[in-house]
This record gives sequence, C-alpha cells and structure tokens, in this order.
Amino acid sequence: MIVRLSRERTINFVAKYSIYVITLLFMIVCAFLNHNFLTGNNLINILRQVTVYAMIGFAQSILIISGNLDLCAGSTCCFAGLIGLFAYQATGESLVVGCLAAMASGVVINAFSGSVVAFFNLPPFVATLGMQMAIRGLCYIVTGGAMISQTGENFRYLGQGFIFDVIPVSIVVMLVFAVLLWVILDRTVLGRNFYAVGGNREAARACGINLKKYTIYAFLLSGVFVGMSGMLYASRVNAGMPSGAQGYEGQGIAATVIGGIGFAGGTGSAWGAIVGAIVLGIITNILNLLGVDSYVQQIVNGLVIVFAVGLDTFTRGLRTSQ
Repeated sequence: MIVRLSRERTINFVAKYSIYVITLLFMIVCAFLNHNFLTGNNLINILRQVTVYAMIGFAQSILIISGNLDLCAGSTCCFAGLIGLFAYQATGESLVVGCLAAMASGVVINAFSGSVVAFFNLPPFVATLGMQMAIRGLCYIVTGGAMISQTGENFRYLGQGFIFDVIPVSIVVMLVFAVLLWVILDRTVLGRNFYAVGGNREAARACGINLKKYTIYAFLLSGVFVGMSGMLYASRVNAGMPSGAQGYEGQGIAATVIGGIGFAGGTGSAWGAIVGAIVLGIITNILNLLGVDSYVQQIVNGLVIVFAVGLDTFTRGLRTSQ
C-alpha cells in the first residue's frame, strides 16, 4: 500500500512539476555554456521575445484543454494586427481602440471556426486548416499585398515600449493576460467545464454540459487572446505585414504542450503556456548565443516538442494504468 502511494505521488509530481524542474536545470546548463545567458538584459530580452508566442499559447491552451485545436491562429494573429493598426490610424492613434478592434476581429474569426466545428461536426484540425488559408488570403486583400510601414508615432509602444524606462510593456500585457487565463480556467464554472469536456466528452454530456455551446465558448474566448497577440505582434514589428506570423500557431501549440497541457485534452494549468513559451525562448536564445545555425535550431525545437509530447503520453499512460 505504501509503495503504491509513493508511486502515485511520483507520477503526479512528474505530471505537474517536471517542466519546471527541467526548465531550471536547463537554465543552469545554459549559464555554464555562455556567461551572458543569466544577465538581466538577456533574461528580459527572452521574455520580450516570447510574448506573442505565449499569447497564442494562451489561446491554444483554452482550446486544447477543451479538446479542440486552432491551426488558424497564426493567420488570425496577422489579420487581427492589421485590423488593430487600421483602427489605431482611424481613431487618431488610440491604442485602446486598436487593441479592442484586434480582439474583436479574433473573436469574429474564431466564432466562425467554432460554429463550423460545433454545428457541422467537422474536426477542429480540418475546419481551422481551411480557415488558416482563407484568413491569410484576407490579409493580402485588405493590404493590397503590400506591407504597411506608416503606422504612427506611438504604435510601437505596446510591443517595444517600457514603463519607467525599465519594464517592457509587452511583458506586462502578457502577465495580465496570464492572470486572466488563470482566473477563467481555475476560478470559474466555465473553466471547469472546459476541463470536463476535454477530459471526457461523453461523461460531460451525461452531466448535462452542452458540448456545442462550450465548443463555441472555447473558440470565442481563444479569439480574445489570439486577437491581442496580433496587436502585440504588429506593434513589435511596427508594421502591418500580410505575410506576418506565419507558423506561429505551431509555436503556440508547442508552448502549451511543453508547458504540460495534455494534447489529448482535459489536463494542464493556465501557467503552462507561459512556461512552455519561456522554454522555447531559452532554447532559441542560448543557441543564438552559441552561434548555432538557424536550420539546426529548427531541428532542436522539433526534438524538444517530440520529447514534451512523449513525456505527456508517458505520464498519462501511467495514470490510467493505476
């Protein structure tokens, strides 16, 4: 009996905290590899670099926890950034209006994707893959295929600015939305039902949870986060680029999986995506400091993702075998 309890505790510890232990050990190794790694400027730079990935990771977290997926997130991020830029210019350079417009556009796009998944029973993979191509085409249409470089004087503040010349605004935005995600997932009935739907759809249905409704809710809420990621992205590059944020949906998914959010749905924490994004940022940063070729970096990132998914599958298998 004692041995079994010890085994269960070990499995639960690995499932919940392994990513944090691995991240700490990885940072220690990186510090030995390059003395510039643990400098304050470099650590802040890592956080600034991962803000957009983390925001998309927040969006993917909601969907993956509820048993869904969004392959359109990169295209939505790009389109939301363009809409936010247009709204910013049209309202006398109001960043607040730009952010609201970007989030609204993300909600509208995801509302369509969620409705297709919920009412036509299309797999999220298929529905959002089609939307990925459609929204990317829309990005080229609204810009005429050209980059918008005339943004305005203060547009870059959200992605490049500092508070008191010390704290990056983008990091503050990321942390505010991380807290918002934590409140939604851990402190509301909506969040608990997301876990229930993603963990076991039939059991959730038997408990009276409307699966179609919560699928749409998940996509709508995800649209808020991915829409804001678009505004951060456009502000960071200080331009409207119809080809921007390509492949970012993969980075967002990678951040969630590395952060311990089970790909099969129903498990994971709100902070997992930000930890996963930081791990990706650390890997890219140390490889850059070591002068590793960018193509080799892609191989390393891919292997890290495979390892993370394998670890999740392994721990999930151990839990179900108890």
